[in-house]
Amino acid sequence: MKTANFSELIKIAALQLFREKGVSNVSTRDLTQKLNISRSHIYHYYRDWETLKKAAIQYMLDTDIQECHDSLSAQENMTATDKVHHYIQNLLPDAPSAHWLLYLELWPMAARDADYANLVHNQSLQWITILEEIIRFGVNNGEFLTKDVAIAARQINALIDGYSSMLILDYSEKKRISFLSEISHLSFKILKNNP
Repeated sequence: MKTANFSELIKIAALQLFREKGVSNVSTRDLTQKLNISRSHIYHYYRDWETLKKAAIQYMLDTDIQECHDSLSAQENMTATDKVHHYIQNLLPDAPSAHWLLYLELWPMAARDADYANLVHNQSLQWITILEEIIRFGVNNGEFLTKDVAIAARQINALIDGYSSMLILDYSEKKRISFLSEISHLSFKILKNNP
């Protein structure tokens, strides 16, 4: 396992606190106590608290995207249909989790701060790009009929985002199973459509 550098350890510890307390309820004092370091150690790596918060959020978003890429790449023999199912399952919360709550917390922050808006927007575009690659693969080998890959990817991602938000706030396994079925049904309607 790769050993994290100290800057990365600070981001990981900050994320742990954000998940426990919420971003707006964490202070530098909380972080310094968690890591048993002085504030000067944090400011050696990060110009200010806001810069650290944004770096930690960026780290989380990048890690989630990389994990999805890795899980899709590890299963080379998957059909495009299997990859779409895998993608949906990966993005739909699979348990009540502070990690998913942190995603919900980002939206109001993004509405009021251009840097957070860029983080959320860029992350969304990366997810859509992953899905576009899957859909294009399916179109090229005849599994899918959709003519506009970009529109199909945005529509499916919007479905997943909406259902995820409902599930994050009121999780149950029964609801997740139902949502997976509904998202899949609608997604494959989009992908099999040939206007």
